[in-house]
Amino acid sequence: MQQLLALAEERNFTRAANTIGMTQPALSRAIASLEAEAGLILFERFPTGVSPTAAGEELIHEARRILGSVTLVEHNVRQRGRGDLGNVNFALGPLAASFMLKRILTDTLKVAPRLAISAVVRETSAIVEGVLQGIFDFAICSANTLKSEGGIDVISLASFPMGMFVRSGHPLLSLNRDVEWNDLIPYPRITGRYPQHRRLDAGLPFGPLDTTVECNDFEVLRAITLETDAIWLTAMAMLDGDERGGSLVSINPRPFHDLAIAEIVLVRQSERLLSPAAERVIQLIMTTTANFAK
Repeated sequence: MQQLLALAEERNFTRAANTIGMTQPALSRAIASLEAEAGLILFERFPTGVSPTAAGEELIHEARRILGSVTLVEHNVRQRGRGDLGNVNFALGPLAASFMLKRILTDTLKVAPRLAISAVVRETSAIVEGVLQGIFDFAICSANTLKSEGGIDVISLASFPMGMFVRSGHPLLSLNRDVEWNDLIPYPRITGRYPQHRRLDAGLPFGPLDTTVECNDFEVLRAITLETDAIWLTAMAMLDGDERGGSLVSINPRPFHDLAIAEIVLVRQSERLLSPAAERVIQLIMTTTANFAK
């Protein structure tokens, strides 16, 4: 087929032979053999060159299509081997999804635009179960909500300090002294959902005080904080530079509360061999979270 296409392109045996690295007599014999096998005249011969017959044009068209498919298959195989092509299914916990998912997908699609990616947001218990069942290649969640499980590897990605934030103009900001824990009692205290085992092991998210609202939609929590007198406990990475100290202001109750660290981890099934595409995305995620932590 390559010989056929070279001759169709050059319309001359000598030039076509040079193009594909053959001698002119060898190419002439090869085309003659093809014509004899097909029982068709594929090229009309002239003193100055050749011209495809109608039958030759049909075969040339098919040869281009077939060789194009072969080239695409070879290209796709190489891309799959590099992790630039394939299917990747992963899940994220609500906190990780809120400030990481957009960046992860953007970075991934820039370097591997042909990857087929499925990213879902679930509670940590559900995504760990999905990893163990092979539904997800891996998952990203907060270690604060992760229960110890067998059969999984946990890889630390980054740690983010937590903070308490209120809207600009909040009554607590008008106090002419340090904020104390009792000062928080009249106001709603909101945060993401903490599973029961974490409350028992590590204490309440708001130190000595109860949480009044738990919600895993962090955009809703942001809006509530901006529109009410609620106090929002969240990872500082959730706030951009303009919000922090602007529309949202940090408070630290006294005696000083040792606010928790939100550790983001990647969870994968132990000893499971992942596809090159999944491994490629994991490497990109590790780079992304390292940049987040800077």
